[in-house]
Amino acid sequence: METTKGASKRNEEMNRKNIAEEAEIGEVEREIMLLRQILKPYFSLEFEGKDTIISVDENGRKTIYIVRVNPPSPMSVEVSAAKVIEKKPNEVVVITQIEDWVFALKESLREKGFDIPIRRLSPIDIGAMTAGVFPFSEHIGIAVRSLDEAENKFQDVLGVRTAGRHRVETEGLTASFIWIGSTRIELLEPFSESSAVASFLEKKGEGIHHIAVEVDNFDKKVEELKQKGYRLIGPRKGATGKRVVFIHPKDFMGILLELVEKGYRKEGFS
Repeated sequence: METTKGASKRNEEMNRKNIAEEAEIGEVEREIMLLRQILKPYFSLEFEGKDTIISVDENGRKTIYIVRVNPPSPMSVEVSAAKVIEKKPNEVVVITQIEDWVFALKESLREKGFDIPIRRLSPIDIGAMTAGVFPFSEHIGIAVRSLDEAENKFQDVLGVRTAGRHRVETEGLTASFIWIGSTRIELLEPFSESSAVASFLEKKGEGIHHIAVEVDNFDKKVEELKQKGYRLIGPRKGATGKRVVFIHPKDFMGILLELVEKGYRKEGFS
């Protein structure tokens, strides 16, 4: 006969297990919800489950996203492998903090004769799944009156230093490049009174001058925007040697949006 003490201990263990399961479900559901929000505007969602989403792009390429919050166990790996084999995707993305998942799932699939690209995406960096699919944030341009003062402020507040300066004769300005994580900041100081940045400073003072994104098929995008009636400034050569074009702020919510030709920078930072 079970004692009162034994029953109490068993109930405590069950409560802890239920709390852990609820926490796991909550985390999985949160990642699935975020995945759905990111994918739905761009892909057809062929399947949505408790811990899985399958997206299909316009070319019919299928990707299965599987959310895993616990370390891989023989059972969980087998369940995941069976799901992949059943759905037959072109690629597998495991949303997890645990690096062992990729190796474990890949080995399980290979044993079953199913070889497929698998990559891991951390929930913290879930937005990074758009890299290579959607426009990539290239840099943020900030108009300043003094590069020396601006660079000192970035170092004083964030501990970051300039990666170098580049004089852009065609724009009448000098740019200083500062990296904050994967984001590049361009500090822009005009040396010519006819510079657009000089005019910006005179009218608005220091602040964000433009936002730049990198785009595929630069020429096609420029023609597409012209046909849609957007007022464009450029195309022309940018600070790093790549071609750029600007959408007039009046056509883009008051924001000067710079579109940058995709590819590696063609000039170094001096």
